[in-house]
Amino acid sequence: MQRQNKYAPIIGILAAWLVWKVSGLYIQEPPYTEEERIAEYHRRGYTWPLREGEYVPNVKGWKELMKRRFEQVIANTEPQERWDGWLQTIASAKTVPNFTEFGWGLTHGPEQLTLELVDAVYKGIPTARGEGQLDILDGPMPLFIDREDLMHKVLFEMKPILEAWAGIELEPSIAYGFRLYRNESRLWMHVDRTQTHVISCIYHIASSKDADPWPIVVEDFDGHTNSVVLKPGDILLYESAKTFHGRPSRFKGTFYTSVLVHFYPKEGWNSIDRDLECHYAVPPKWYETQPSSLEKLRWVGASALEPECPDSWCNLRCAKTWKGPWEYGKILTGRGRKFDLQLLPRDVLASRRNQVQSRVQCCLSNRSPAPSLWQTKCTAEVV
Repeated sequence: MQRQNKYAPIIGILAAWLVWKVSGLYIQEPPYTEEERIAEYHRRGYTWPLREGEYVPNVKGWKELMKRRFEQVIANTEPQERWDGWLQTIASAKTVPNFTEFGWGLTHGPEQLTLELVDAVYKGIPTARGEGQLDILDGPMPLFIDREDLMHKVLFEMKPILEAWAGIELEPSIAYGFRLYRNESRLWMHVDRTQTHVISCIYHIASSKDADPWPIVVEDFDGHTNSVVLKPGDILLYESAKTFHGRPSRFKGTFYTSVLVHFYPKEGWNSIDRDLECHYAVPPKWYETQPSSLEKLRWVGASALEPECPDSWCNLRCAKTWKGPWEYGKILTGRGRKFDLQLLPRDVLASRRNQVQSRVQCCLSNRSPAPSLWQTKCTAEVV
């Protein structure tokens, strides 16, 4: 008891400094003390260990994957890394709901849009700027091509696809591009912002002629690891705040570029602070460690790596490989299932996009909710 009292003030100070770090973002003044955070933990009814029915989704493979990750987090002896690991893993396992059966899917983008994006990349390469260093990225600083006009277009055209896949109405967060990864780059495994990066896609645009295939790795709710090789125009759909994803193998080539597109649920999602909820769900004794025989899991900010394994991610040794190209209007997902998206014709979408843009330009002061501009019905078949 004396030992606990001796270190309790130190732990409280450390936790207050650590507690408001999400996706590499430091806030100078945390919004609560550690005592207040623990009080919210109990008030919200959180428990540790998680009971069998508390994993989301409550699926055998997912529970096994998350239990393994929790064990690795608890075994980490670095306080900063252990806190980061708790935040990311509790969000993935518990606090962020799932919206699809497997958490990921594959499709193809509209051909005309893909051609526009490819053209913009090659025209923009000569004047590409440095993006800056990122915690989740290992290797040379990526380059960046600014085309905000095209990003708005990407958001509009991806919205009906992602809504049909997720089965809910979505609010756009951001389409981010074009980031140009360079030779020897790799992207550590991570989950995204729980408030704004929930239903997402990676829209692959182009890579240099000397580029080797560079798979995107994503975990799913069956507990499987998927290694996905995208062709230009291919799209990976994924629940980015919940499923760990990254490119842990090193890229070989001059450049590789995609557009990162993020949405969040329209109804009720912002009624609570989703990022903060992850903090409240971390158990009071998160600072305690317990040795494990599992491979070490290290954390760099909000991203994870297993340095004892090839390509720094152990489950790659049993990953399932998927190679494009895929088909526009259809989604391929876990267990080989195919979903047929009942989308409006592209000429109708284009016409309605122009209508929306005209309305925005008018800057109407008396705004009312816009009617639905697309169908979001989805039928599934097992193939």
